[in-house]
Amino acid sequence: MDKLIPISSLQSKAKKYVEQVHETDEPLIITQRGRAAAVLVNYETYEGHVLTMDEMKYPDWKERLARADKEHREGKSITLEAFLRKKARRPRHASSKAKKAA
Repeated sequence: MDKLIPISSLQSKAKKYVEQVHETDEPLIITQRGRAAAVLVNYETYEGHVLTMDEMKYPDWKERLARADKEHREGKSITLEAFLRKKARRPRHASSKAKKAA
């Protein structure tokens, strides 16, 4: 179940909440005026979301995800280091090239 905390509580107990998120790996939803305004997650979770969003910028991301899911079910895997080396050699998608050119 999602844990909701008001922003006023976050302001006064930020250290406590950061430690809680780090220890439990469970996100906290920060409310402002009774409505969800932000989410506090541990850094590893955030980093995973960023990497996922980056992968989804490739036009063939659905096919690649399906292939990865199949390989996972078949017990095929590589180390994180090998994946990062492979990713570093892969050409960037068009939007990254456009950003660099600007």
